[in-house]
Amino acid sequence: MRQPHSRLMALLLLALALAGCTTAAWYEGGKRSAEAECRRQPLGAQQDCLARVNQKSYEDYDKERSQPRKPER
Repeated sequence: MRQPHSRLMALLLLALALAGCTTAAWYEGGKRSAEAECRRQPLGAQQDCLARVNQKSYEDYDKERSQPRKPER
């Protein structure tokens, strides 16, 4: 009888682990898509485009995202 309970617990732990990775995965996926768009541009514009796309790591993005926003005046 313990097996169904432990299986449920394992599934819940897996779901929590995947939820933590989801934001990073979406961020990296969006970044890769933007890089692909940069590579479709003329050679002179590719480097500038890639520099804009790659200026912020996920860790920096996440820190910025989790800080409270200042009210607009």
